[in-house]
Amino acid sequence: MREEQESIISILSGNTPLPNGEIITNRSSKHNRELTRTYLSDLISDLNLTPEIQNYKMPNLNPLIDLLFNPFSGANVYTILPSTTKSDEYIILGAHFDTERNCPGAIDNATGVALIYSVLHQLTTLEKRDKNVIVIFFDQEEEDLIGSQAFAKYCKKEALNIHSVHTFDTMGWDRDNDKAVELELPSESLESLYSSHANALDIPFHITKVNSTDHQSFRALGYNAIGLTDEYANGDYAPYKDTENDTYDTVNFEYLESCTNLVYSAIKDLVTQ
Repeated sequence: MREEQESIISILSGNTPLPNGEIITNRSSKHNRELTRTYLSDLISDLNLTPEIQNYKMPNLNPLIDLLFNPFSGANVYTILPSTTKSDEYIILGAHFDTERNCPGAIDNATGVALIYSVLHQLTTLEKRDKNVIVIFFDQEEEDLIGSQAFAKYCKKEALNIHSVHTFDTMGWDRDNDKAVELELPSESLESLYSSHANALDIPFHITKVNSTDHQSFRALGYNAIGLTDEYANGDYAPYKDTENDTYDTVNFEYLESCTNLVYSAIKDLVTQ
């Protein structure tokens, strides 16, 4: 898992080139986001799963953002890991892949991308899965959560039976090495789920009311959604967030591995119930 996550974050943050020699210097420009979508699709194919692209057009209320970034159109990358038993329930794991301008985005949010990919990889090895799992990499989180809004609306339109939504953002900084995570606006059931697994793994956790990333898009439509992140509300978060210094060498991979173990433990619990 560590080697897999190091490779993903290194490529996404421009530390190492893509197999074709191109370098993803940021994930904000149209070209670099296209490169990223192709790379993420290839990662999904490596697990013998089918990558899907959700192209969307969404309005944005901020005219300056519209002018600079043309956020009316974008594309999410996702895949469905089917249950091994008959089920119409879905668990969604999501992380945004885009960055601010000129930002390598190693921690924000290549770490979230690597985390859910590693969880997906482990879930594929389970002999029995009683729920379907959607893993989705959101476009344009940095531009008013446009990508996750588009996918939440798609889920509502298709009347998908969503058990719960779990989103992950900035999972690679831990200055005091206490392994603590924050659970953002969990429902009672999701708080109970994560707290029980965190306690079993000796991982401190804090409940916060942060509502500024992708889980908000799903909660707004009535879904049972939670966000996980580093100690953003408690002040132990990446100081290089949204800057050119958010580079590969700032990532705490031991912390990322600890967070991944927590999430896999919790999601495995859900999909095998």
